Amino acid sequence: MESLQNAILSLEAPASIGQPCRCGKGNAIYRCVDCFHSPVLCSACIVVDHALNPFHRLEKWTGTYFSRTCMNDLGGAIHLGHNGRRCHNILPQSGRRLTIVHTTGIQTIFTTFCGCLGAKTDHLQLTEARLFPATVGRPDTALTFAFLEDLHIHVLTSKKSVYDHHSAIQRLTNAISPQCVPDRYHECGRVLRLWRTLTLTRRSGQTHHIDAYFPNRLPKSLAVRCAACPEIGFNVDKVVVDAAAETECHKYTLFLSLDGNFRLQRANKRHDPDDVALVDGHAYFVNDSRYREYLKGVAPSSENSTCAQLRAVRNQNTLKFKNAAITGVISVQCARHGFYMPQGTADLEKGEAYARSDYVLVRVLDEAGAQRWIVVSYDIWCQYRINLAKRVQQHFPDHLPILDHVRGAVPKMHVKGHMEECQLRWSFNYLPNSGETCGEKIETSWAEQNQSAGSTKQQNAGHRHDSLDDIFGFWNWNKLITLGRLTKNKERLDELSKSLSKSHSAAIVEGWRVEDTTPKKINGVWSSVYVARSRKGRPPSQLKAYQELIGQERIIALAGHRKVGDAQFISKGLRIEAEQCRIRALLASDDPSESSIASARLSLQGILGEWLKTQSGHFPTLRDSLPNPDLTTPEDVMLCLPSQWTVNRPHDLEHFVPVERALREGQCHDALDSLRTAIKTFNANYREKQTSIRGQHPNTRAQSFLNTLETDKVSAQDKYNRARLALLNLGLSLEDKSLQPLHKSQL
Repeated sequence: MESLQNAILSLEAPASIGQPCRCGKGNAIYRCVDCFHSPVLCSACIVVDHALNPFHRLEKWTGTYFSRTCMNDLGGAIHLGHNGRRCHNILPQSGRRLTIVHTTGIQTIFTTFCGCLGAKTDHLQLTEARLFPATVGRPDTALTFAFLEDLHIHVLTSKKSVYDHHSAIQRLTNAISPQCVPDRYHECGRVLRLWRTLTLTRRSGQTHHIDAYFPNRLPKSLAVRCAACPEIGFNVDKVVVDAAAETECHKYTLFLSLDGNFRLQRANKRHDPDDVALVDGHAYFVNDSRYREYLKGVAPSSENSTCAQLRAVRNQNTLKFKNAAITGVISVQCARHGFYMPQGTADLEKGEAYARSDYVLVRVLDEAGAQRWIVVSYDIWCQYRINLAKRVQQHFPDHLPILDHVRGAVPKMHVKGHMEECQLRWSFNYLPNSGETCGEKIETSWAEQNQSAGSTKQQNAGHRHDSLDDIFGFWNWNKLITLGRLTKNKERLDELSKSLSKSHSAAIVEGWRVEDTTPKKINGVWSSVYVARSRKGRPPSQLKAYQELIGQERIIALAGHRKVGDAQFISKGLRIEAEQCRIRALLASDDPSESSIASARLSLQGILGEWLKTQSGHFPTLRDSLPNPDLTTPEDVMLCLPSQWTVNRPHDLEHFVPVERALREGQCHDALDSLRTAIKTFNANYREKQTSIRGQHPNTRAQSFLNTLETDKVSAQDKYNRARLALLNLGLSLEDKSLQPLHKSQL
């Protein structure tokens, strides 16, 4: 470490300082810190050496240290139009001092322009010298191409703001007094925006009229496309797709993924209303004016999935959108490779409205008219699809035929928050010819793009669109150059198929091949071959058990063996027991409400009194052996259900044991279902709080809501354990594998 430090310090005062220069005409007191070896020269030599490197950082020896200087102070200048040489036809007073922004700093240097007959305008002469003018008429500031390339790549890769990069350049220029360096922040932002657009236009081929070679694409498109997804007329012929068998559709299906992002917002503050996007509608965002016109003619709708049973949308709608004029974006990607689709992104306001999702989906389908198979992945597809055809017919009638080729699915992670019916009907796990598509790839891109949210949310409307278009295009480009490594080999699927065939008999494998896997609705309930079943069928619910018991009683009554009413009697007792538990929970709460407790007791007293009368009529000897119940505290009254007798159960209650056991078993499974839903709801809202909610007040509200959801989990656990304890008293074996103890650690 010490030797390295000494070597660095030795560069601060080389031994050659003050010695005669190599030209022999002056003393060597100047050096360039950007040149290799940084030789010390006289002023004349260093100016000559830097005629073609005028933006290097020069230093002058003061006698005790090196101080910053520049070509302008040494009489150097920039000459345009003659490869760095001064024009012989230069007009009087045509030269002027220009502020140049370069990767090494910001400096002012005298610049002369070519005065020859037919010479180009000043801004074009600067451009041909790889200097981008900040204005057109009479530019006083220019940014080097090297600086713009450096700024552009930093903004794209590290999501650095232009302000931070400009501040860094100021400090490179003068670390002691950066405030004395010319401020060219606004020029940097304005020129970068133009640079982005020009770069995008060149690289897309539009400068070379590429549309003539791709008539199937939208005109003037600037988007980077996915080379692996089927694109009719580019990487696959329509004749091949139309001739393909249904079993080959996995090779020719266009998989799309639709999702909203609520971090890429635009702040609610004063903006320039005349600021429009320079690439409006030709890259990844839709044309803004046509989009606004469309929104005027649609009724408002919001993203509310009644199926998912997850209340995360509550936090989303109340906490995410504070002080936001634009609350996020809705985007379409190719679901398998994660490329943003052309014209597949639009702004959101107050959540994901179906109308906005419809618009970006239809715009993406503008180029998909020749596709034979299309799959759309959307986390609320189960609800979104219901009136999709009606909405398309109303607002986009020309696109209605394309919907005949569209199937849908819910991404594999999100589908776990949906009801079982949705999992059977819309999960990628059960979607034929979808391979290993998960539908969640679009979520991974948001983690990258969200890093730019701090800058883009403060930009004007058009500037924000241009910035995000560029960022999305950079994402697509990185995807494209790594696509070859990520392409999976067909041999892998063949090996998987062979391994499955080897591990099972040929008859079983063939049975799987011919088995109908399409979900079917039978008696109002969706069923599928993929549903896990026990030997007795699906786990019973309490309602189903009650209905079966009622049916059995009717048969027994018709045979004249016993009156109907056992199942109804025990079922009512279980409801009373649940109400007793609720009152005891109210009493045990931290701040019990006396009015709520009194109201609950009053309601229970009436129901309990009627039930006890019925019980006394059926079992007079049972009630005679017990003390009179105290109905002032109905939650403590013993109901004398069969399960409440661990020993010496009265003989009259024995024929009620199978009835209560069947109902208790259904009660256990109902509690487990409620617990699963409560856990999913809690996890969804917890993730929402961690990733999207900021500020003390919103966090307090979110935590309060999480506490409520935690109570739901505990209540479901208590209900299950009470029902299971009752089953043990009714004869359930401790070794039973289907209904095991449920501990708090398992929640």
